[in-house]
Amino acid sequence: MRKVLLFFFSHRLLAILRWDIHFMWIRACNLINGQSSQLSRALATQDRPLFLNLGSGPRGRRDKHWINIDGFKDRNVDFVLDISRSLPFPAATFDGVFSEHVLEHFSLEDGEKIAREVRRILSPAGRFRIIVPDAALVLKRYFDAPEELIAWRGEGGTAMETVNSFFRQRYEHQFLYDWPTMESMLTRAGFAVVQRSAFQQSGCATMALDDPKYVWESLYVEAIAGR
Repeated sequence: MRKVLLFFFSHRLLAILRWDIHFMWIRACNLINGQSSQLSRALATQDRPLFLNLGSGPRGRRDKHWINIDGFKDRNVDFVLDISRSLPFPAATFDGVFSEHVLEHFSLEDGEKIAREVRRILSPAGRFRIIVPDAALVLKRYFDAPEELIAWRGEGGTAMETVNSFFRQRYEHQFLYDWPTMESMLTRAGFAVVQRSAFQQSGCATMALDDPKYVWESLYVEAIAGR
């Protein structure tokens, strides 16, 4: 089937359609299954402070202080959602939102829309912890340590091919951030304070869920919602 589809359509088009069809299906299933009621019941049984793992994958936290959402079913995912759309939570629901290697899968415009939604569902003192590939770091290593860059990604080829794998990743990555771009985007999204952070260094220790496997390539940022 894949060969037949590739005969008629480009790999790029099929990659985009796969995502679009998947999330259209998710939205339809959630509507039919009454997911909004399920979310309301889940929120009513959780304990404060309450945190959201946005794009948790299998690394969601299994306790009464966390709700784990993702675009795909996996272990430890509580709810499957299209997170590019409005998040189905009331304003000021969460005390913190954690997102690791998720925003790069969306365009800059859609990333800002997600950030605005996160700010809406955060309490005024709520914190948004974001970890994404660091475009500036990848490019610096292209010039300063190309062999290390190639070895890290583990896909062979040249250093420039490795750079492209970070920026594209089989059409899955849509936009890579450096610190000034992330700071600007979060400020436009309405966050009162935007700060550069570091691996497992957070203003809220509970939110330092950082995966060590991403340290070599990542930008760490925290933003406070404000009023």
